[in-house]
Amino acid sequence: MGKIKYEYKVMVSEGAHLFFEKKLTPGMDSGDLSFFDREEGYIYICPRPNDSLNITDWGVLRPEDICVLDIDNNCVEDNGILPTVESPMHVAIYKARPEVNAIVHSHPLWSSSFAITGKNIPLALAEQALFLGGEVVCAEYGTVGSEELAQNIVKALGEEKTAALMRNHGAVAIGKSLKEAFVLAEFVEHGAQVAIMGKVLGEIIEIDPDNILDPSLIEE
Repeated sequence: MGKIKYEYKVMVSEGAHLFFEKKLTPGMDSGDLSFFDREEGYIYICPRPNDSLNITDWGVLRPEDICVLDIDNNCVEDNGILPTVESPMHVAIYKARPEVNAIVHSHPLWSSSFAITGKNIPLALAEQALFLGGEVVCAEYGTVGSEELAQNIVKALGEEKTAALMRNHGAVAIGKSLKEAFVLAEFVEHGAQVAIMGKVLGEIIEIDPDNILDPSLIEE
């Protein structure tokens, strides 16, 4: 058995507050986030509401509300707290991408607008190429909490992308830390907003991912 670290429960609960404050979730338990302590093999993740845990929004979450899982999606603590229904997706991503330690699954306005149309967020800004791995792919549809959805997201992320859209659902951003995952989640939302507003003005001019940086800036 690994060691449960209370400081990670604090970190994820504080992240949940930030999640709500940044409007990456509209309220209730929409969306979720997690952190993987690979040293101990434990995933710290948002909980599922129950009769004794009324989640009006993620801003009310306490450290003791955070659920702890092993890499096979089993609860480590016998405290009656179950993980978010999307825990299979979090586990699948961590298994597929060994460099990833944090996931932010958001339900923001602009990204969700692409998700409900099944469209990718086009590569139109340099930071999308540099930090998101190019266009943000909209995964095939999967029902909430299903293994199908989990595998569809893993496929959309591939080996290098740091974000994907969940069709008719929301968005996912992944990072080496929770802080990085939050930054990337905001890049996704910014890119979606700019693309939609740009479309109002005319055709979006997409860019070649191999033509972003001046050659003099690229290390040999």
